[in-house]
Formats: sequence, C-alpha cells, structure tokens
Amino acid sequence: MAKESDILTPKISSPIRVIFMFESTGWFDTTKEEKELHIIPELKKIIKEWEKNGSHLIGTIDADVLSSGRAGQLGWHACFLYDVPNLQTVTNMTHAFRKRSLDRFFRIEAIIGRPFLLLE
Repeated sequence: MAKESDILTPKISSPIRVIFMFESTGWFDTTKEEKELHIIPELKKIIKEWEKNGSHLIGTIDADVLSSGRAGQLGWHACFLYDVPNLQTVTNMTHAFRKRSLDRFFRIEAIIGRPFLLLE
C-alpha cells in the first residue's frame, strides 16, 4: 500500500504513464483503397516502431462497440495506455503521425500522469 505522503504529493514516475487518445479525423473522407494501401500499412509501421522504443503497452480501449462514425463528445475513438521511458519518447510517438503524414487522417494526444497509487 502506498504511503500517504506519496498519494498527497504527486511525483513523476519512471517510466512515465501515458494515455494516448486517438481520434479518426480524415479517415472518413478517404477511399477503401487509400485505407488499405496507404493508411493502415503506415499505421501498422508506427505501432511496430512503438514496440521497439522502450515503451510497454499496458492496454487499449476502442470505443467502437456502442458507436460508429466521428468521435463526437468523447473526442477519441480509441485510447492506448503505455509506460514510456521518458518525455522525448512520448514526443517521438506523437510525432510519428506527422512524419508519416497520418496526421491528415488521425489526431493523437498524449496525456501524462502516473499510476493510481491506491490501486497499483
């Protein structure tokens, strides 16, 4: 169990706990061929890069179970929870979408926090 002082005074954890909020934006304005030939293969390359950058995927959630189409109020379609070694790696992960021109189709936002000490 965490000490009270650890709960009351936030500390930067190492690795950094990050939730990436992922929203499809231009995805809906593309053709099936563009998705199959360009977008999905490039997205898969990014995910493979993330597997090799020292980050650890903890879990994901996809909101498509009870919704379809644009993100709406939530502002995201999926979330990815990672432990990431450092802030530069977080920046590199979000920049990967710009580097591959996928920021035309997706928006990704990193929220940095720490494990919830009362549960972990």
